[in-house]
Amino acid sequence: MEEPPRYSREDEYAGDEAFPRFEPRRSYASPRAAARGGTGGYRPPPNQTNPWLVGIAVAVVLGAISVIAFGVLAPSDEGGDGGTETTLADGGTETTLADGGTETTLADGGTASTLYNGQTPPITPADEAVPVSELTMKSDAVGDYKFGDDGDLVLGVFAATFGDPTQDSGFFVGNGNWGECPGDTIRVVQWGPLNIVVKGEAGNSQFISYRMDIAYGGRDAEPVDMRTLSGLRVGDNVGDLKEIYADWPISFVVDADVGGLVFQLRLETGGEVLLWGPVDSADDDALVTGIYSPNSCT
Repeated sequence: MEEPPRYSREDEYAGDEAFPRFEPRRSYASPRAAARGGTGGYRPPPNQTNPWLVGIAVAVVLGAISVIAFGVLAPSDEGGDGGTETTLADGGTETTLADGGTETTLADGGTASTLYNGQTPPITPADEAVPVSELTMKSDAVGDYKFGDDGDLVLGVFAATFGDPTQDSGFFVGNGNWGECPGDTIRVVQWGPLNIVVKGEAGNSQFISYRMDIAYGGRDAEPVDMRTLSGLRVGDNVGDLKEIYADWPISFVVDADVGGLVFQLRLETGGEVLLWGPVDSADDDALVTGIYSPNSCT
């Protein structure tokens, strides 16, 4: 379980973004050494071919080779929108769109899209807000909204309930940091401590997971009042966690990706994790700082 960027303290972002920024490498030029033996420029010795002419000839040959290689290696087809299409090693195809984005058709028939330049589709709020008391956190849902439901619909419900998001990653190819399978195209939308994850592409996505974590900021934000079906919420004590789930097995393990101790709640010993999240320690007076749904990649 890899841990995505979290806030180091309330409302202050201290980690990396959902996808890294491109930072071009700096180029360094070494100063030329001064010519020895006089003030004049360098001249070739008699009866020797001028090195400038040799350089030009080599450049012409290399240019011709590059043109031939480009003709062989360049994408063979044009996409319907003016982009180009490349056949991938696994049998899928990748289309570079006219606007600079990419759309990959996977070998199994699925698709994954990366929007140009990190564009973020707008979220249309639902007609009515949902009372926070009805947004119970479950192992496979939040309230009446189950994993697999339409992503736009779910994001619209949270926008109507909590207002504009604090952050929105837009769609990007994930590496597993949010519990998705590496290579999945996901979008992470944050309302204070609440992160909602959808998978797919603009106009065709599915709700796959959530993470409630006060380390992301917004300790006083309204989503903090969301509780699990049994009544646990972030900010409660570990003693509350143990009491609420007294009949269920709870284990405490160190998760290197999260960077500390997490609790894991199961229906039965050795069974699948139902809920989990970071805790300050296993002591009764320690805080439960996060409540996560199970990873969507299983």
